[in-house]
Amino acid sequence: MDYITLNQSIKSIKPVLSQQEAGIFNIKISKLKNNHDFTVPEYCIDKFIKSEMDQQSPGLRGVGRVTNETPRFGGYFRENINHFYEDEIMELEVLFKEIIYIGYFTHVMLYEETLKSAELEDKYKLYQMWIMYILGFDNNFFSQSIAKVEKASQKAVDNLKEKLNKLEFPMSDHEEEILDRILRFYGVAGLTLRRREMGIKL
Repeated sequence: MDYITLNQSIKSIKPVLSQQEAGIFNIKISKLKNNHDFTVPEYCIDKFIKSEMDQQSPGLRGVGRVTNETPRFGGYFRENINHFYEDEIMELEVLFKEIIYIGYFTHVMLYEETLKSAELEDKYKLYQMWIMYILGFDNNFFSQSIAKVEKASQKAVDNLKEKLNKLEFPMSDHEEEILDRILRFYGVAGLTLRRREMGIKL
């Protein structure tokens, strides 16, 4: 269980909250840590990220998409990352995970007045339900939460781009726009993972 990344994600959210929101968020997170099995969403996130780093499968489409508009990271940037060492890949995966967890905990903050037990506790079933559900949301309804996720994720995004720069990962302006689109998708994925876990319908 990667508590370091989980806690970093929680820490990243707090600066974008008001003082009152931060107090409520601290109470919710304390209760959640005492009562929730985080190995279930962690399994889903890790499996999703491994699929995102897939350079071998043909095409650009990743799980949770119906088009190539937001491509799979490993598919779109396969030529850039095929020379990376395993530890370098793992460093990128940690930053991806942080962004997804930021989305996950933003849902806890904004949409869960009272914390309840997860409806889907089978990690295998949750993963399958989640990847069918990632894009099943209303952009207008979630505009507030997506804006908070993007703001809270900014440091992780900056760290990721700095890491890529050090790893000699050349990108055109268009490619950087694609990367930003992929990273926004990860934040949305975190929101919908928590929503699916709780059995909340749109």
